[in-house]
Amino acid sequence: MSGANVRLGVAGAGRWGQNVIRTAAELGVLAAVCDGDVRALDSARANGGPASYHTEFDRMLREERLDAVVVATPAATHAELALEAMRRGVAVLVEKPFALRVEDAEAMVARARNEGVLLAAGHLLLYDPAVRAMLDSVAKRSIGVVRHVRTRRLGWGRLRSHEDVWWSFAPHDVSVVLAVMGERPTAAWRADGAFVRPHIADVAYGGFRFSLSRTAHVEVSWIEPRRFAQIAVVGSEGALLLDDARDGTRTLSFVPCGDRLNADGEPELWRSEARPLAFGDEPPLRCELREFCDAVRHGTHLPSNAGEALDVVRALAMAGHPVAMEATS
Repeated sequence: MSGANVRLGVAGAGRWGQNVIRTAAELGVLAAVCDGDVRALDSARANGGPASYHTEFDRMLREERLDAVVVATPAATHAELALEAMRRGVAVLVEKPFALRVEDAEAMVARARNEGVLLAAGHLLLYDPAVRAMLDSVAKRSIGVVRHVRTRRLGWGRLRSHEDVWWSFAPHDVSVVLAVMGERPTAAWRADGAFVRPHIADVAYGGFRFSLSRTAHVEVSWIEPRRFAQIAVVGSEGALLLDDARDGTRTLSFVPCGDRLNADGEPELWRSEARPLAFGDEPPLRCELREFCDAVRHGTHLPSNAGEALDVVRALAMAGHPVAMEATS
């Protein structure tokens, strides 16, 4: 593998961190793991094999001569750890949410630029073969001009203490929305509901407006007993539908549809039968880590680069207000 000689460290051996550790070990790039919980490190050893294991992030950076680090710790620590790694000249992939404040995201991007190191976000859907097939169809204008994007990400999730469901779930979908639209939103709004604990939203609905009056809606929830995810991209000449069912079944389809004038000169809607679209089967996390290592070693482009990561945080923050607000430069 082209990036196999990268020495990769993983900070955080929690639920998602274990997936990162296992995949990095399979790719042959795992050099070290860090977590303050010794029980988590024991699990990491079972998944990561012959790597070095530490309870202190600073010590791992000092002793392991790493090329890159994946930060998979609680969201509130992402900025601090990423800034420290980049200060030492180490490339960083930060799991979502990239940061919980725009100011932190801006500081991270500035540090990466000043130190000349690679910085990326773990926006996993941008490495998903089905999403990539969808984005390729959009780029080829198979559905004409994009008009609207709608996403839903629902499940019976693990409660977080430092971020609400918007900041925990929505980064995935907002990254796709921005990739489809190819620009930043001009305005946004958000409505949410906090039921389990005050001030921590369990359900959220966000809306975005783009140029040419194009729109997007994002719905997320971690109190939905049924796991379900869907992305719909509606254009002037068709729609793309990606469904991710609870049983793991995934389908991507193209639906020819649009509007036209009838014999009386009145607008009407038309639709034809849906057609399935093929996509690859490489696991998104494996693709993400492989491409990240290639970028560390060879400087190749990443879809979830620092600029994209900052745009997602800004969009999330913009929609964090209860009423629409205009974008600022």
